[in-house]
Amino acid sequence: MERSDVSGTCVVAGASGNVGNAVMQRLAQLGCAEIRALTRSSTNPKLATLKGSFDFEMIECDLSDKASLSQVFEGATTAFLSSANFQGQVEAEKNFIDCAVASGVKYLVKLGTVRCYTSLDSNTEYARYHAEIEEHLENTAGDMNWTVLSPNWFMSNHLGDIFGTLPNGIIAYANNPEATARIIDPRDVGDLAAALLLAPDHSKYHGLKLNVSGPEAVSMAQVAALYTEALGRPIQAVQCSVEDWVAGAVASGFPEWLAQAVSNNFDHWDAGHLDFVTSPGALDLAAPQRTMSQWVSEWAPRSPPPPASE
Repeated sequence: MERSDVSGTCVVAGASGNVGNAVMQRLAQLGCAEIRALTRSSTNPKLATLKGSFDFEMIECDLSDKASLSQVFEGATTAFLSSANFQGQVEAEKNFIDCAVASGVKYLVKLGTVRCYTSLDSNTEYARYHAEIEEHLENTAGDMNWTVLSPNWFMSNHLGDIFGTLPNGIIAYANNPEATARIIDPRDVGDLAAALLLAPDHSKYHGLKLNVSGPEAVSMAQVAALYTEALGRPIQAVQCSVEDWVAGAVASGFPEWLAQAVSNNFDHWDAGHLDFVTSPGALDLAAPQRTMSQWVSEWAPRSPPPPASE
């Protein structure tokens, strides 16, 4: 890949998240001279495991506290913005954008969500957040170039299968098991973000909102078949009610508002709205490569065994 001057400094928000972590690793592989990882806790185990792999500066801060961001961008040229979906997300991400602009950052890549339901009047709460943040970015960026990445359903969402339902021989989702979507590995999104951040001409990608999807369409029935093959025992895809899926998500630790919001994906899945391809501009730069089969092969062996029969 042709790259820009890698001597610059990149600030990565959400560095301990699946995508942010992947961004950091890929930036390091591509030779980014200085990486600043923002985290709420300097003892975060996900960042601690990277410390022996490559050099980066870890900065403990809270995006919701604008004052804690004041020195983060000093001398930085690029920035990656990602955060978990939470009810203070709009203020937190606007703070990051404002401080990046004020500090003269040249280019920012923001992680968004699925474009088909990102709007100010979306019935999905976190999609409304992203729409408001994107509007703020467009209106306040000034001379700063920016790009939004809009990834599809993440493969990592299926960690609930690995550590939840697989021991019982099922995967349970509130959609038709035969409906397909192009599920994306967060690491592919991270690879694309890093490629954008180190691209030689950021203006080429300015203002773009890029769809990012996996390389193939798969259904829950096919995912169950992949688990069956990997584990050597039958796994069945079960269509549950939305209410049961939300209850299960809440029991596993989701805030109820977020479980309700995520459950809206299943109507889009059944309608074919999640079976979309990656935008051409992203494909030309860093086409997603990882398949659901590869993800299952990596993670299925970590699933607990079935309960012992009595």
